[in-house]
Amino acid sequence: MLSIKSLNNLFLGVLVLMIGLFPGTLSGVANASSLRPEGVPTNYPAKEIEYIYAFSPGSINDVYIRMLGEKIQKMEGWKKGIIINYREGASGRIGWSTLAKAKPDGYSIGFAPSAMLISAVSENQPYSYDNLEFIANMMTDPGAIGVAADSEYKTLGDLVEAAKKNPGKISIGVTSTIGQEGLTMRLIEKQAGVKFNLIPFDGESAIFAGIIGKHIDGFCLNVGDTTNYVQEGQIKVLATGDTKRSNFLPDVPTYKESGFDVVQVNMRSIAAPKGTPEPIRKYLENCFLAASKDPEVQERASELKIPVDPRTGAEVKEAFATITATLQKLWKEEPWE
Repeated sequence: MLSIKSLNNLFLGVLVLMIGLFPGTLSGVANASSLRPEGVPTNYPAKEIEYIYAFSPGSINDVYIRMLGEKIQKMEGWKKGIIINYREGASGRIGWSTLAKAKPDGYSIGFAPSAMLISAVSENQPYSYDNLEFIANMMTDPGAIGVAADSEYKTLGDLVEAAKKNPGKISIGVTSTIGQEGLTMRLIEKQAGVKFNLIPFDGESAIFAGIIGKHIDGFCLNVGDTTNYVQEGQIKVLATGDTKRSNFLPDVPTYKESGFDVVQVNMRSIAAPKGTPEPIRKYLENCFLAASKDPEVQERASELKIPVDPRTGAEVKEAFATITATLQKLWKEEPWE
């Protein structure tokens, strides 16, 4: 005859076997994740989570969110995963507006880069930093100001000094005079009391062709744009725009180290509509941060030279608030069109 202790052991053994063979057998067991805070529905996500992406497929941002989404679904055992909804057009405005106006039920999230704050400030768009719930930051690509490899300018100070001696004649290639790059150069101009000749190009490759061909003196882009050209010895970066040095260019000083209190970073974050329940926002934050720290994801990101920079939603909101304040001040003093 079995004792009570033996029966208990037998029951526990059967229970463990059931969980191993049929993880969804017991209510809530499949969702019993250490990442899941109190207050998240046990069946969440009960359907696919839509990730609204404001640009076309194929970018490094698109690749990385897929990597994270696949890892989260596997890691958390979700039956439903994250699907990408491409809402491109109007330089991102369509997708960002769609995100801001989506139903805040935890099933709509999207791509929220710091670059969107420019039009949010100047055009009073609905995707302002205080109208979103930030989940996490995926990557941060610092600004980069540079010149041809054999240029006479060795530092950002040299370039600024040349502009001081030759007002409006030192040409700087940017992809937009009213985008992040153009506005960064405006801030440097204001601080240094100089004037550059900002020239807009259709893309990074056209700018580098101009640099290599000696048609323009310098450029203002992002570190991620420069990697291949630096490796080929065709250009040199004089300074980078984050508050700390770039991992890809550790020997290059920041703008601040070069004497200019200007920050230029292209943060690429994930956000949800205002009003998304905090437990769900926090759960998604936990999931994305955990996935970004997974060894397989990190190895793949390193191979692709993705400037991974995981940050919490609170850290993103703080950074976006600072960027917004800078843009608002500049817009008030020198509105761009």
